[in-house]
Amino acid sequence: MKYTYLIVSFLIIIGGFKPSEEQKAKKETKQDLIDFVFRNYMGERPGASFVVVKDGKIVDCQSFGYADLENKIPATCETNYRLASVTKQFTAMGIMILIDREKLQYDTKLTEVFPEFPAYGKEITIKHLLTHRSGLQEYDRLYPKDSEEPLLDEEVLNLLMAQDSLLFPANTQFKYSNSGYAVLAMIIEQVSGKPFKKFMEEEIFKKTGMTNSTVYVKGDPIKNRAFGYTFNDSLNQYENIDHNIWSAIKGDGGIYSSVSDYAKWDKSLYGESLVNKDLLADAFTSWDENGKTDGNGYGFGWFIDVEDGKKYVRHSGSTTGFITNSFRIPSEKLTVAIFTNTVQFGGLGRTAPFLASLYSDGELPIPMDIMIEKEISDNGSDVIKTYYDTLMASETNYKVDTEDLTRLGFSYLRKEKKEDAFNVLTFVKTEFPQNFDGYIGLAHYYKKYGDKEKAIEYFKKVIEVATSDEQRHIDFSKKQIKELSQ
Repeated sequence: MKYTYLIVSFLIIIGGFKPSEEQKAKKETKQDLIDFVFRNYMGERPGASFVVVKDGKIVDCQSFGYADLENKIPATCETNYRLASVTKQFTAMGIMILIDREKLQYDTKLTEVFPEFPAYGKEITIKHLLTHRSGLQEYDRLYPKDSEEPLLDEEVLNLLMAQDSLLFPANTQFKYSNSGYAVLAMIIEQVSGKPFKKFMEEEIFKKTGMTNSTVYVKGDPIKNRAFGYTFNDSLNQYENIDHNIWSAIKGDGGIYSSVSDYAKWDKSLYGESLVNKDLLADAFTSWDENGKTDGNGYGFGWFIDVEDGKKYVRHSGSTTGFITNSFRIPSEKLTVAIFTNTVQFGGLGRTAPFLASLYSDGELPIPMDIMIEKEISDNGSDVIKTYYDTLMASETNYKVDTEDLTRLGFSYLRKEKKEDAFNVLTFVKTEFPQNFDGYIGLAHYYKKYGDKEKAIEYFKKVIEVATSDEQRHIDFSKKQIKELSQ
């Protein structure tokens, strides 16, 4: 269905719908919704930038708030944010470039690159490192947290060399590993003979036109730099927390880039300017202990989700002062990247697909939970059902996910917005009685506010309604009933 700038375009007017409400809904524009999801980044506070790329071209790029609060420098589409774990897709590409040039292979062992590595490295391959299946111990558990000196990639390698075992045998399970990507950066340096920063600049940034991007090295200038912040409640002000002892590690999170440069990176992923198409296909494929799989999982620097036959490749990043998100739908040639310089407002996992839906020309359904959240913000939560029915009767395509709606209810619960939490969770329970989400939400609501009897009642409903695929919720509810009954 053709998607227009008027997000809510009615074919049917629900009986009893007030004219003023109808008029308001018809004025709900794309920009209204964008302003709503970025409302926390507006004004004199840390900022955010996003880009939407469609068919290789930027169709929208906007920024909010400040890149540098101390000097009142606004965020722009050229602001360079620390990418955190979105860096991993670039580190993986560096390895793929070396594979493409036959300087490495998927099955190259860690000990082939670093002969001095302990014997357990004989079982770890390049592919295990790329797909988080190496079993390497995490550097943040090996390095003293009270250290004043930032840890570097080569020191991560040395810490791992001082160990005599893995967390689990290589390739027996998936465990997200920052250590693995720090080691990959060192492999790039060892095999290419270039510092990681120089390799990225010459082999990726220059070739893709990402001329404003860089790898963080202490003391080197970063143009258009965003600084990271968090909100200090005791001081009632934002505090610069731009770096910590993990921030100098390059391979797992050390790249600075802008959303404008990211659009150039995205364009390169549809061609062969960096590596051949078979390697690119491998990067965007899930891997398990047996090799490639068709389902959800992890590729080379990308999480892979498959839903309704459509593949989504994505990655988020979070580090001191920064949260980032990249979200790609290759079949639609549609990408959203969002970079922020504050950790205060949490992740962007819902915002990125929401933006993608707004720019998909109706190909992607709009997440219902964000629409309801905006309606509650504008008009309160006592009209959820009427608003929901109105949207569902319109020609616009919406995605209704009870888990996302319940998560919205829980967000109000955390903020002590009692009425909103109750109304959202009651709506989920009433509208989707066959689903356990509303029941478990209300169970938590009543537990929080001291009504044990009602909490037990709803935990029992979870056990009654949940399926065998949701066993953990059944087990949790049984445990809660036991504790509340004592």
